[in-house]
Amino acid sequence: MKLKLAIDFTPLKRYPDFRLLWGSGLISYFGSMITYVSMPFQIKQLTDSYLAVGLMGLVEILPLIVFGLYGGVLADHVDRKKMIWATEFAALALTSILLINSLIPNPKLWVLYLVGGLFAAVDGLQRPSADAILPRLVGHDDLPSASALMSLRWQFGVITGPALAGVLIATAGVKAGFAVDVITYVLSLLLLARVKSVKPMKE
Repeated sequence: MKLKLAIDFTPLKRYPDFRLLWGSGLISYFGSMITYVSMPFQIKQLTDSYLAVGLMGLVEILPLIVFGLYGGVLADHVDRKKMIWATEFAALALTSILLINSLIPNPKLWVLYLVGGLFAAVDGLQRPSADAILPRLVGHDDLPSASALMSLRWQFGVITGPALAGVLIATAGVKAGFAVDVITYVLSLLLLARVKSVKPMKE
């Protein structure tokens, strides 16, 4: 009697565009988790204050809510592939700012808060398009399997990203974490560029 795998990898084999999107997200989310650990660690280094670290959460929440609503509207009116690509590029630019800030003799605290808020805005803009693009890339019968694979991608990033971040920070500092994230965004963008356009449905 053959054992069935808990996760069906058929969508990755059957749909090239889904495979590219999944791979792109896997790489960039992995890098993002490294940055999400590196940022509060650097704030603690600069301020020696856990209150300053916690303040980042307050900085992020409003942009995430506001731009999440706006992102939902855009997902229905713009090419979803282009929207995801544009927000990934914006995240690359923001991570590059973090890397530059970490390399200067006296890193600026306000840069971390500003970039944290902008990251939340970018995430709010991207998430609705990322969710809405899935049914346009895979067949209806394969949607459950594709959704499970998207969850697997998220779980991989959550587990491995922070673990690697700890190693990088301990051995090479936060600048190494930001540098790795920059590389992952570049790779992500290269994969996304090959995904077909997903234009809004006509009403």
